[in-house]
Order: sequence, then C-alpha cells, then structure tokens
Amino acid sequence: MRSRGLVVALAVLLAAAAAAAVVLYTNGVKQDAESGGTLTTVIVATGDIPANTNLDTLIDSGGFKELNLPDEAVVDGAVTSLAELRGQTTTAPIVANEQLTTSNLSSGEQVAGGILGISKGHIAVTVKLNAPQGVNGAVQRGDNVSVFATFTSVKVIKGGTLAQLVHGTSPSSTTGGTSQDLPDFTATIIPTVRVLDVVNPSIDATTGDTVGDSVTLTLDLTPKEAQDLILAGQLGTPYVGLLPPGEEGTQIPASTVPVKLLLGKLAA
Repeated sequence: MRSRGLVVALAVLLAAAAAAAVVLYTNGVKQDAESGGTLTTVIVATGDIPANTNLDTLIDSGGFKELNLPDEAVVDGAVTSLAELRGQTTTAPIVANEQLTTSNLSSGEQVAGGILGISKGHIAVTVKLNAPQGVNGAVQRGDNVSVFATFTSVKVIKGGTLAQLVHGTSPSSTTGGTSQDLPDFTATIIPTVRVLDVVNPSIDATTGDTVGDSVTLTLDLTPKEAQDLILAGQLGTPYVGLLPPGEEGTQIPASTVPVKLLLGKLAA
C-alpha cells in the first residue's frame, strides 16, 4: 500500500512539474516575440462581410476586433485602426478573421483590373446560358473558352445595314435592296476569351444530381467582341466551348455563310 501511495504521489509531482514547464515555456515564447520583434495592431472582421457593405453599422455593433501581429505577418495596406473604416464600403467580400486592407475599401487604391481582373482596354460582359450551352458546369474562373452562335431563320437585306436586319426594316427604295433568306448556320463569334467569373449549377450532395439548369459567365472582352456577343444573343443562340489549359481557339469558318454578314455592315 505504501509503495502504491509513493507511485501516486510521484505521478502527481511529475504532472505538476510538466504543467509548470508548459506555462514557463509559453510565457517565454510570448516574451521572446514581444522583445525580439515589433508587433503591429491590425483590424480584422469578426464575421464574414459581403461586398458593397457600409461598415459604419458594423463598427458600432462590434463587427471588428484588434489583433497584434509580428510585422512580417502584416499584409500590405493593412487597416490599423477603426477610424480608417468610418464612412467606407467594402469593394470585395471579406471573411472572418481576415486582415482588412485599404484595397478592399471604397476609398482605397484598387488593384489593376478591379475585383474581376479585367484586362486593360477590355470590358466585362455577363451572359446567362442554358447548362448545355455553358459546358454543363465544367467552366471555371480563369479558363479560356470559345464562343459560338447558331443562327436560324435569318434574313439578309442586301444593300441594307445591320440595324435594318435587327429591327426587321424593309430595304428602302433609295438602296434598291432586296431581302434574302439564309439557311441555318453556326459561326465562331470569339475564338478565345478568358472567363472572369462563373456561376455554375450546384451539385446535390445527397443525390449527386445537378441543381439548376443555367450557367452564368462573365467574360473579359474587347469592346468589339462585346458587341458581337450581345448581337449574337439577340439574333441567335450563343454557346461556349471549353479550351484545354493554355490553348487558344481558332477562327473556324461559319458552317454555311460568313459571320461578317451578321456582325458588321452587310455587303451590297
């Protein structure tokens, strides 16, 4: 019995010594961090914040907290006081415990290309397609795609303009033009374009079935490509084809007639 008591007492002493060692080690690490390098106070969000959120209400309700970090862990442009957030609106989503930066605020200097990363001289245009037309959810942000369009029941006005074709205006007597029906055809509208953003159908975790029947793509287009895509959506049915990584599409001739008959002034 005495030996068992000695064993228990020894175990208690060893446990107490181990606990004391952990406390001493933790305090030592903290002191080393504070004495060995400078700490910077940064502001982090206590919860997720959507884009386009006015921050004044969140400040008043305690939606932010201060966090002391070593200098090397502080990101560029980090917000260091709540005063910097007054009157500001978020320009991008912010997740809980993420360091806030001035680039994510309405008054901050925006990164090149904005939140979508639009190429210089380009514009972002969004198009919503039925799932099969949008590769059924396989397209991801940053992918390259080719854009096609199928045209049916098209009438060309010889000697007329594209505006006459769109609005169905009869050729005037001054142009002496006549209309002509074209056979159905498919044409390459944009050989290669980068996907800036995408909303694909979701997958039901239980059944594995696709939920939703549409794909929404935001594309990085030149102004001319944007015009062509919008017009194709008015006159025909757009489709996108997913290109292999790093590859570009080609301008394939239209299946029946040149696409320039539709996307530009019609030849006399």
